Amino acid sequence: MRALQYHGRGDVRLNDVAEPEPRAGEVKIAVAATGICGSDIHEFRGGPIAIPMDADHPLTGEHAPVTLGHEYSGTVVAVGEGVTDIAVGRRVAVSAVLRCGVCPSCTDGNPQLCSTLGFHGLSGGGGGFALFDTVPAYTVFELPDGMSDEVGALIEPLATGVHAVARSGIGPGGTALVLGGGPIGLTTVVAALAAGAEQVVVSEPSAARAAAAAALGATTVLDPRETDVVAAVRDLTGGRGVDASFDAAAATGTFDTALGAVRARGTVVNVAVWEAPTPLQPNALLFTEAVITGALAYTPAEFTRAVEIARDGRFDLASMVTRTIALDEAVDGLASLAASPGDDIKVLVRPS
Repeated sequence: MRALQYHGRGDVRLNDVAEPEPRAGEVKIAVAATGICGSDIHEFRGGPIAIPMDADHPLTGEHAPVTLGHEYSGTVVAVGEGVTDIAVGRRVAVSAVLRCGVCPSCTDGNPQLCSTLGFHGLSGGGGGFALFDTVPAYTVFELPDGMSDEVGALIEPLATGVHAVARSGIGPGGTALVLGGGPIGLTTVVAALAAGAEQVVVSEPSAARAAAAAALGATTVLDPRETDVVAAVRDLTGGRGVDASFDAAAATGTFDTALGAVRARGTVVNVAVWEAPTPLQPNALLFTEAVITGALAYTPAEFTRAVEIARDGRFDLASMVTRTIALDEAVDGLASLAASPGDDIKVLVRPS
């Protein structure tokens, strides 16, 4: 079968690979739909970041070329020895987090911070840009009957948004600023609203992404090219600032904006992958006692919560999908998104 594989910065190829079969503790999945993630784009444009290039990853035993694709849904077609809690024929979404299970972070319930952390579809061991894939059974989450393949492929990024909001501490009545209206920014909007946030402001220059944010429930959408976002947020919150701001853009000036818009002792959550360092003025922390934290991936409970939010139907998650392409188009599709996303928000690949 063919699979989209990463060879190095700016170099992805459709290669012929052996069709995988599940080993003990694994599940084989016929892939239905896989999202092109911002992480894939960062690896193509500015990587390698998380992809092992010269030495094997400690969890997968593989290095580049590796198969990409970690946001996907599909159907279980076979299970390996010892797998008893997932049946052939079930439709599933797959968590990308690979963990050792024994380090302090894993035993503390934070496998996304595993000391040998890997990501399926980045660290080797297979990926969703292929007709079939095998994954550890612990990464598989069943989808409700009636949920579309497209929405199933959005569970993974939605879980990332759920984790970011959990890191912020936002709850009912809270206020938030989300910088960036790409898929992670939009899923953070959804997660904040699902957590009970009363006011969610989005800063996004793209008209298409701004419209998507409004359609998903953002209370205010600002164009940072035309508006002083910090001043506007202060005005919207009666001079107080938001309880939490989320940098999902990793663009010039966005981190400063995130820090400038939070209230005293508010929280800034970095949920973006940066391709280069960004400046930080520590005095901004000194005079506000703001907290800066990161949000990496999600816990299993947060992945389950993402399935629940999607099943609820309050948010039209499928509206985020702007294009669906075939696997044969994936090389050009990834390259074009890395050059410029245009009006695209989420592009899905249908391997079959």
